[in-house]
Amino acid sequence: MDIKLPIGNNLRTDGPAAGGKPRGSPLQADQTPVTPKEAAGESVTLTDTAKTLSSLRGGAQDAPIDKTRVAEIKSAIAEGRYTIDNQRLAKSILDFEGVFT
Repeated sequence: MDIKLPIGNNLRTDGPAAGGKPRGSPLQADQTPVTPKEAAGESVTLTDTAKTLSSLRGGAQDAPIDKTRVAEIKSAIAEGRYTIDNQRLAKSILDFEGVFT
């Protein structure tokens, strides 16, 4: 019995899929070998902007939380007394995003 496979079938039993590169193949011109930082002796230098952003991010983790106010809001939500002023919320969002300024 003669079995014919459809044209373009990329099934292979003797290695990687058609079009793939076998392991250990040479690097292409646009590829660079990956080596551990210690072995290559590389270093990273941060810009002043990156340093500023990093320091700000660290401070944001320590933002003060008014636990009393949080408890009041939770209580108001649970009791159905918490209302949202849609106009005030929309204005705050627009002010924050800098729209119409």
